[in-house]
Amino acid sequence: MKRSTKTILGLVLFLAAAYGIRSAHYNSHFLSDTVIGGVHVGGKTTTEAAQMLKGHLADERYTVVENHKKIATFTSRQAGVHTPTQTELSHVMAQQNNWAWPLHLTTATASTHGVDSANVNQARFNNVARQIVATASQAPRTTSKNAHLTYRNGQFTVTKPVYGTAVTLTSTKQALMQALEADTQQLQLSNAYVKPSVTAKSASLSRAEANAQKIAGHTLTFKLAGKAHPVSTKRVASWLTTKNGQLALKTGAVTKYVSALSKKYGTVSKTRRFKTTNSGTVAVPAGLYGWSIKVAATVKRLKPAVLTTMRTQNVTQTPTIQGTGYHKNGADIGKTYVEVSKAKQHMWIYKNGQLVISTAVVTGKPPKGTTPSGVYVVWSKQRNATLRGLNDDGSKYASKVSYWMPVDNTGVGIHDSPWQPQYGGTWYKSHGSHGCVNTPPAVMKHVFATVALNTPVVIY
Repeated sequence: MKRSTKTILGLVLFLAAAYGIRSAHYNSHFLSDTVIGGVHVGGKTTTEAAQMLKGHLADERYTVVENHKKIATFTSRQAGVHTPTQTELSHVMAQQNNWAWPLHLTTATASTHGVDSANVNQARFNNVARQIVATASQAPRTTSKNAHLTYRNGQFTVTKPVYGTAVTLTSTKQALMQALEADTQQLQLSNAYVKPSVTAKSASLSRAEANAQKIAGHTLTFKLAGKAHPVSTKRVASWLTTKNGQLALKTGAVTKYVSALSKKYGTVSKTRRFKTTNSGTVAVPAGLYGWSIKVAATVKRLKPAVLTTMRTQNVTQTPTIQGTGYHKNGADIGKTYVEVSKAKQHMWIYKNGQLVISTAVVTGKPPKGTTPSGVYVVWSKQRNATLRGLNDDGSKYASKVSYWMPVDNTGVGIHDSPWQPQYGGTWYKSHGSHGCVNTPPAVMKHVFATVALNTPVVIY
């Protein structure tokens, strides 16, 4: 019994000593299964390994292949591969666990240290990658497409991704580095194909589809000029898509719809039927006065309303409006306005439906200076202005006025005209203005005080 115990103890001590000796050996030698840059250097010292790697990595040849056809070749030197120095190998060796040497007797747990960006000359590496891309681009390429959500026949479906053959500098550099790290002498160009980032089974796409179903269960209504304009649920659903797996709006489709809404209900470009003071109802062409929907701003506001708010509730929105004359009750010109009749050479000013000023005027001299017909707007008011322009003979004029109210974008406005000896009648045919509405100075003072900015001016 005692002999057996001593035998076992001796065996243990022997094995421990052998284990320790072997472990010490790996203080100066790489573990048996160590691979660096594709070269097995197990059992080698740093000096021996450096020599092996120098011969192996200096001019190793690589081939780029696509569909069994060689499209490019390059050497490790051309790719900027740097051969590890003995010092660098010493750092690698210092990181190995010497005491775990029994686990490294086979390649099952191989310690692989490949070529990486730290020991590659980036300028040379990038140059090789660019050459590969240039060569690959000579052949027709198809672009990969992500799986995405579509709305068709009243339901949402997932369109499968498209796997294309296009390559980029980034994807080629990644595939090239992987080949160098694995010491793969034949690089398949297909490894550089830009792959779809979203597949039909992506979790993000599933979430997008679920949210789209929620949105389709609620309503969107535009409130415009006193009226409600509901958007059909099918139309809203058709606006939904995905971008990189995330729910998104088809901006083009939404923009088209909002633009059509603006064209249908906006007033800035429309001829109006206007009931005059004493000439019946006339058609007045469009001018500066009127409103339209500010399409880009409206679409921008609509995006979070549809994509987020409509997941849980119905949404009513008033579009962003630009221009003048928009009223929530649907009114256009309203009951406060300036009316100018060229035929009668007269101007009436109404405030809240009541006639407050009535005066004879002088409008533009036909045919060159004829005052333009249209619905305009008082967009500025100035005291003591100097009006400049050209006379019929081409000479310049500079007329000083005490009150100036421009109404269009060509220089036409309403102002006092102390140089006019008379107003009304046919005087304008021979002594008319360059297009402005000349007003008696004594009256113009009251006009200026009465008419506010943005007041519509109807000229016919």
